[in-house]
Amino acid sequence: MDTTSRQAFGAFLDELPKALYIVAHVAFLAIGVWLWNHVRPAAPINPATLLLYAASQVVFFLYFANLITFKMAVLIEQMLMVAMVWMIGVALA
Repeated sequence: MDTTSRQAFGAFLDELPKALYIVAHVAFLAIGVWLWNHVRPAAPINPATLLLYAASQVVFFLYFANLITFKMAVLIEQMLMVAMVWMIGVALA
């Protein structure tokens, strides 16, 4: 049995500075807020749905502030994404 382990794919991302991730999530948040602000009133999707995406990005700021773990941030983000997709699906059904 071979006991050597290999590095997981993407491990190099752990070497990048946290500030780079903060900038990325600020950009993602800005995109979500911009989309929410520009949804046409006649659109089949409720603009509040897009706020779930924006909220999912805010959750990562809690991680960057060391208030929650990364796994907790991802779990909350995924729950918000499921809620968003569900709301979009209901609106389009």
